[in-house]
Amino acid sequence: MDTSSLSDLSPLQSRKRSAILDGAKAVFLREGFSLATMDDVAAAAGVGKQTVYRHFKSKEALFVGLVSAMCTQEGALLAGAVGERSEGAPEGELRELGWLLARSLITPDLLRLYRAVVAEAERLPELGRVFYENGAKVVRAIAAQILRKRFDESTAALRAATFVQLVLGDAYLELSIGYTVPDVEARFALQIDEAIAAALR
Repeated sequence: MDTSSLSDLSPLQSRKRSAILDGAKAVFLREGFSLATMDDVAAAAGVGKQTVYRHFKSKEALFVGLVSAMCTQEGALLAGAVGERSEGAPEGELRELGWLLARSLITPDLLRLYRAVVAEAERLPELGRVFYENGAKVVRAIAAQILRKRFDESTAALRAATFVQLVLGDAYLELSIGYTVPDVEARFALQIDEAIAAALR
């Protein structure tokens, strides 16, 4: 089956694909890519292994599909939440985006996803591309849209990239490698303040 055109899937096929991705999420985030098997995914999804292979030709393709789906979902949630405040001042919108981003990316599922992507990206270049295109690039675009209220397009894009890096800062790095961060909310509050100041200076 060609899953590149999801609009061509029947309702039943769409439901099965969603079930497969849900099963893949449970298995990959629990076991990591190397230990996960298509049998495990099929069992978690409640479908036969051949059904999994009809939608995704390999374990690698399934993992890339999962990463794409999870990043797309998070990006849509961020865009929707920030869009509700699109009439506000840039500082308020950036603060909202900063907190949404930080709280989203430090959830156990997304920390595990990030670790799995980093572990496999060298071997699976498509994985890194999908993660960037559907994740980091989308978040930067949201920040740039806010900053275009005050700056030209190229300046807004540059400051958006800086903003995202400063929001995540050392606290995210430490969490992503399994280090315990005391007072994580206070750390992110400081980083978000610094990110806003740098973006709007």
